[in-house]
Amino acid sequence: SCSCGLWICASYVVKRECSILFFVCVRACTRPFMSVSIQVSVRCRPFVCDDELGVSMFQNSPDEGEINLLRSKYSTNRFAFSWAWWSAYGYKNHCASEESKNDADSMKLIDQATMYEACGKKIQEQLYDGNAIVLFAYGLSGSGKTFTVFGPDAVDIPEAWFKWSEPHKMWGVFPHLAYECFQDREDGWKLTMKYFQNVVDIVRDLMSPVAQEQNYKQGMRKDKDGFTDIEWCSSAVLKDWDAMRTTFQGANARKAIAPTQFNPQSTRGHCIMTLEVEKPKKDDPSTKQKGRVYVCDLAGTEPAGDVVYAMYKKKKFDDGSIENQYQGPHPDKQKTKELQDQGKKINLSLSEMAQFFMKMADAIKKKKLKPGQSIPGCNSYFLCKYLKDTMLCARTYLFCAIRPEVKFHPYTFSTLGFAKNASVIKLQPKKATTAATPAERKLMEELEKMKLMMAELQAGGGGGGGNDPAKDAEIQRLQEMLANQQKNLADELAGSGGHSESDAMLERQKQEYGRRGIVMTAFGSDETEPFFVNIDEDEFRSERFMYVL
Repeated sequence: SCSCGLWICASYVVKRECSILFFVCVRACTRPFMSVSIQVSVRCRPFVCDDELGVSMFQNSPDEGEINLLRSKYSTNRFAFSWAWWSAYGYKNHCASEESKNDADSMKLIDQATMYEACGKKIQEQLYDGNAIVLFAYGLSGSGKTFTVFGPDAVDIPEAWFKWSEPHKMWGVFPHLAYECFQDREDGWKLTMKYFQNVVDIVRDLMSPVAQEQNYKQGMRKDKDGFTDIEWCSSAVLKDWDAMRTTFQGANARKAIAPTQFNPQSTRGHCIMTLEVEKPKKDDPSTKQKGRVYVCDLAGTEPAGDVVYAMYKKKKFDDGSIENQYQGPHPDKQKTKELQDQGKKINLSLSEMAQFFMKMADAIKKKKLKPGQSIPGCNSYFLCKYLKDTMLCARTYLFCAIRPEVKFHPYTFSTLGFAKNASVIKLQPKKATTAATPAERKLMEELEKMKLMMAELQAGGGGGGGNDPAKDAEIQRLQEMLANQQKNLADELAGSGGHSESDAMLERQKQEYGRRGIVMTAFGSDETEPFFVNIDEDEFRSERFMYVL
């Protein structure tokens, strides 16, 4: 059955004796029956080690990229995906031979803006059309996963994407997309954000002021549209781009990170952010389209046993660029052991996702699976349990990140194999809708009437020209009423967002600590009396509580 509702009835005469009635969908797009593949891009990060060049990358056409492993010991060295982006700036400082430099000179460097131009507009159109979009980044720690989907995101650097109120050359895919959503926003649009991190067996709600944590299985449900959600994690309705930046900056500071030899700011788990865009349907005022973006910044794929807790030193080059240079493992071996224990669970979840893609690809090649159909199992760990079903009914984009040096070939080959399996998987995207509340419908109707009256008055020669003071005064009065009504609609939309379960949980926690004389720092900003704070071995957990004297 087709959900679009547009059908024609036809008949077919069989042997002049009987006729068969059948129905045909007259929508040219036939979206409910259309399958698509996962769109895969592979991007190479800048050089940071003195070594030979290990990859070549060329974009042969807008949707055909080619990657070749150079100086390789593998039998398979050529891979083809939708996009191949060479971004290894700084290669002249590190290429070990003139031959490597010449090979690198032959490739076109792709910056953030060019990358977004290649895929961002398509993603935006699909989002506005009511689709779910999954953007997930995969690769070795420090290979540029976060940089591609977000851009610089460290709280302590001026280039961090959320510190810029207008588009910046370092922005990744998501900031560009979100900024344009707020620029295109019209009356009745509602944008809601949720952000959380999976660390070992828990989910940390990064939107919560106290970074609430629960077991990853707690509250994980499918919503009425079939997309997975974690119900207890809090969300926020965003009124504008500045609110988006501020909210993300506060949430990002709560992430669990640590320095490893692969990355001075390695995310110790999978981070997932969702941005939901509700917009009224023009042909049905009682219904709203609900597009959503899942931004999945996965943890690094390196084996747990390879990881060490690292020390770094900044080095500045003559061209003004700055690098964090690895100095060696931290002398406290316990720190390394903790990272390796975390890495074991990270590896298990990533291995399960790789197994899922491999089994899906094999079944599709043998024509055992229909588009959008999944395989049993592969949901023992957070990543697959949360992502696999949502990914199959969304428009999914995989951003793989690799490193250019030959020494990283084992990791590069593994990442490209993962991407190759993913590119085979067939999806069946579906759209989500939600009903507008009676209050929203009433406010929207009144807004449309006011806009119509305003247009009629201005068309009649008003608009502040001074020729008709009475008409100018009426236009000004309407403008004030319109602004007030838009504020009422924004308040109504904001009031229908958020998660009361999370708010209630925080209130119960606040009261429980209060009975013991402890104030939660997130709620004690107006405290004037002297107080002690807690100090924890895990710096993230420090200063959460105030012990007022």
